[in-house]
Amino acid sequence: MPITEFASLEFKASHSLSEPSIYALFQRLSAWQSECSGFPLRFFTNPEVPSEIHLITGWDGVEAHEAWIAGERNQELLKVFSPLIDMLGMVHLDIDFERIPGDASLVVCLEYEDRSKGQVEGEVRKQLGVLSEDKIDMSWAEVGRNMQEGRHEVYVLASEGVGTMGGAGLDIRPVVQRKLQRVEGL
Repeated sequence: MPITEFASLEFKASHSLSEPSIYALFQRLSAWQSECSGFPLRFFTNPEVPSEIHLITGWDGVEAHEAWIAGERNQELLKVFSPLIDMLGMVHLDIDFERIPGDASLVVCLEYEDRSKGQVEGEVRKQLGVLSEDKIDMSWAEVGRNMQEGRHEVYVLASEGVGTMGGAGLDIRPVVQRKLQRVEGL
């Protein structure tokens, strides 16, 4: 099963994706990384924070992504991108990347802290199941854990119909909630 990489970047002051040279760099990143991973690289912006850009892609495993990170092409891109963007964070999720619709133009990303040995993850999965049965406008949702050892975050990547969830006597409000809009042409 392929895993999912979710990374968050932020443009440094006075830079943006609307600059043709920066857009071209993201096209190069997309082509090179997709060639290496065998999976498409999808870019999303956060309309509430225009300086943010997020990427979602697949890898055959953490080791495959780590090989890309250490590789010559990625190191070249890091040098070019470092004056333009800061890395806010990156996680490997145990979500099958191929289950995320390739044509999703909007992705809701919810992040939960789960130090309860899976209790929050179980409740999130249960509530997503209930939401689906109630036919709330939700065409897809995937739940996955941060695969890094010692980390306890649970992520939901879903269509727009998913909002914050809480119930069953458990406060499971997300610590981060974003609605991300797909960047056309990348």
